[in-house]
Amino acid sequence: MKALDYAAGSPVMSLLTAVFTPFRPDGGLDLETVGEQADAVAAWGCPAVYVGGTAGEGASLTVAERMALLERWCAVAEGRMDVIAHVGHTSLAEAQALAAHAEASGARAVSAVPPYFHRPRDAAALTDFLAPLAAAAPRLPFIYYHIPSVTGVQVPASDLLVEAARRIPTFAGIKYADNDLADFQRCLERAGDTHEMYFGSARLLLAAAGVGARAAIGSAYNFAAPVYLRLVRHLERGETDRARTCQLLAQAAIDAASRHAGELPGFKAATRLAGVDCGPCREPLGTLDDAQLAALSADFDRIGFPDGPSA
Repeated sequence: MKALDYAAGSPVMSLLTAVFTPFRPDGGLDLETVGEQADAVAAWGCPAVYVGGTAGEGASLTVAERMALLERWCAVAEGRMDVIAHVGHTSLAEAQALAAHAEASGARAVSAVPPYFHRPRDAAALTDFLAPLAAAAPRLPFIYYHIPSVTGVQVPASDLLVEAARRIPTFAGIKYADNDLADFQRCLERAGDTHEMYFGSARLLLAAAGVGARAAIGSAYNFAAPVYLRLVRHLERGETDRARTCQLLAQAAIDAASRHAGELPGFKAATRLAGVDCGPCREPLGTLDDAQLAALSADFDRIGFPDGPSA
C-alpha cells in the first residue's frame, strides 16, 4: 500500500504528534479535553495525530477505553488532521478487534507495537503476528511501531521492513522509536519511495534529518512544536547552525521535563504549561506535584524555552 505522504507539505520534514490521553483526577478518561488537544495541534498545522501509543498510555487503558478515546479523536479531528490509531496488544484477537474498530471509526491508518510478553524471535515470526492484525483493517495503511527499549523485541526494523513489505498488503512504513541511526538509514534505503519511515526520537531529529528522514512522530511536539518547526524552517533555508541551536534548546527542555518524575509525566506537565492540561498519568507512572510543576516552569524560563536565541 502507498505510504502516507505527510512529507509532501515540507521539502525537509513533517511533524506528527503522539498525543497524550487526558485523565480526570480520579483516573477516568477526560474525553472533553481531547477537543482542546486537537485545537492546539491544529493551530500549528499538525497533519496527523498518533492516538493510544506510548505517550497515550495505551497499555494502561482497557480495550473499551481505547475505543472510546479513538472515537472521540476521530470526531474532533475530522477535516483538520488525520488520526493514526495505535492498536497494538499482547493478544492478537484484541489487536484485531481494535484494528477493525479503528477502520469503522474513521481512522486514517493503524499502527501496532509487537507482542511484548511472549516475544517473536525474528522478522518472520513477528510478521506472522502482524499480518493477521493488519488484515483486520484491510482498507487502512498499517504502520509497524518499532520501540525495542520498551517492548524488548530486538528484531531489526530493517529486517521487519523487508518481511512485512513482502507479506502484508497494507504495510505502509515504520514508526521508528530507537536511537540506532545505522539501522534507521538501512530502513530508509530499503523503504525507498514505497514506504515511509517516521522517526520517533525528538532528541535526535536533526541527526535523523541528516540521514534522510522526511517525517517524524513524537510526544515532544505536544509542547515543543514551536522550536521544532523553527528547526525545520532553518533546514529548509540551509541554516544548519541555527537548526543545531534549536535542537540543543529542545534537548535542554526535554532534559528539564524528564528530571522530576520521568519523561512521560514531565512531557505531560510541560504540555500543561503550554496551555492544555491533560491531567495526571496512570499508575505506575508518577505525576508532577505543584512544587515540581513550578520547578519545571522555572527551568524553562532559565533555558529560554520555547523562544530561545533563534526565535
